[in-house]
Amino acid sequence: MIENNIKKDVTTGNRFAESLGGEEYDDLLLALDFYQEFQEESGKALAQYIKDHCVGLTEIKVLEAGPGTGITTLQILKADPRVKVTSVDNEPKMLEVVRNKFGASEEYKNRSEFVLADILKYLESCPDESLDAFVSVYTIHNFTPEFRKQVIAAIARKLKSGGIFINGDKYSRPGEGYKQDLNGELRNYDKFDLEAEKALATGNPEKAEHFKQIKRDWIKHMWEDDINQITVEEQNKIFTELGFKDVTWLKRFDLVVTVSAIKA
Repeated sequence: MIENNIKKDVTTGNRFAESLGGEEYDDLLLALDFYQEFQEESGKALAQYIKDHCVGLTEIKVLEAGPGTGITTLQILKADPRVKVTSVDNEPKMLEVVRNKFGASEEYKNRSEFVLADILKYLESCPDESLDAFVSVYTIHNFTPEFRKQVIAAIARKLKSGGIFINGDKYSRPGEGYKQDLNGELRNYDKFDLEAEKALATGNPEKAEHFKQIKRDWIKHMWEDDINQITVEEQNKIFTELGFKDVTWLKRFDLVVTVSAIKA
């Protein structure tokens, strides 16, 4: 487990297991208009990479950190039929949800594996230069700065030369840019209030309270993220230190943006 490598005022083992665990992640689709498009950015980046760099390969090995409910996992698998993805998570409840979801799919069950493990320990167990790609969305920002540097360094060792690192995440811009992005995300969460009002109007107070609680939890989660925020500058510095090339920043949606880089 990675309890000591997440924000120090949060109990990692329970952080995503309750109101932010399971299918509640999909409630973000109600608040964040860009959520699906943002998820698709990583899949498109992987698909383009495969098209340009994986001609002739019969199997493309992808490692995913923090699959959540499998939204990103699906984008990874849709990128190319040769993809086989291993998704690693340290949260048993969420991993059970996504494992059952893909295990019931005839199309994807033989191309996906879900492992309960600490991501750094799992990476250390992989042979060097054994992965074609690493993909993650909404995960690395949860790590403390020191731990994420260790994780990204381990990813660099495990990627093949010419392999790709793709991460869709909260990357802070400097100064007023960060304040603007933060306020934009906060305004998006007000949409949960509208959903709560609709639920009350149809005589469903329990559903209304659900949306109110989701808003409270996601705002709390956002402020916790602020403690160990990762910046664009920090990520670029890590890429430079590890010898990555062709760093590409894609479309920004408030606090989040997708970045890709190629291992030299």
